[in-house]
Amino acid sequence: MISLTEARDAYRGYAPAYDLLFGPLLQTARRRAIRVANDRPGQRVLEIGVGTGLSLPHYRPDVQLVGIDVSDEMLAKARDRARCGVLAERSRFHLMNAEAMDFLDGSFDVVVALFVASTVQDLARFGAEIRRVCRPDGRIVLVNHFSTPGGFSARLSRHLGRFAGSLGFEPYFPLDHFLDETGLRVAAIEPTGVFGRLKLLQATNG
Repeated sequence: MISLTEARDAYRGYAPAYDLLFGPLLQTARRRAIRVANDRPGQRVLEIGVGTGLSLPHYRPDVQLVGIDVSDEMLAKARDRARCGVLAERSRFHLMNAEAMDFLDGSFDVVVALFVASTVQDLARFGAEIRRVCRPDGRIVLVNHFSTPGGFSARLSRHLGRFAGSLGFEPYFPLDHFLDETGLRVAAIEPTGVFGRLKLLQATNG
């Protein structure tokens, strides 16, 4: 797995052009995930890896949103975006590692993690922290790329793995390994995003 320092360095580099590189490309999956996650009034939502805040326009205006990220540069853009939108008074942002969060147990109704699972260093700690800060019977919504077990795509992902530190994420990222390590109870999985290559996972915290 990549280190926290590698992730921070990679996303510091991505920050100036992130919206251009990953905005339109991932927008369908981003919009779908927020629609699924923030479907009720007055929810307390944590978004892990909020990045530059591209998801913010898709939240309900009555949400209580907290966004965290490991990149100061990305968070600065998220704060600017929030100030210009309807969530200016209903959102807070923190520089924080998802594997060691400062929130109390059960602080959130919903935890959202978009395109971040393959960037963390310890999946077991990541899963444990998500479950801890989400209220009992709360919901967890994730989107990520997940590698196929065989074929050309898997071989290519394994080959690109040597560049994971520079990329800021693990290219070879099998779903079964992710589920085994995090211990999440997934209730639904659906393809989304670019040609359905991304997967949207819905889990219940229990």
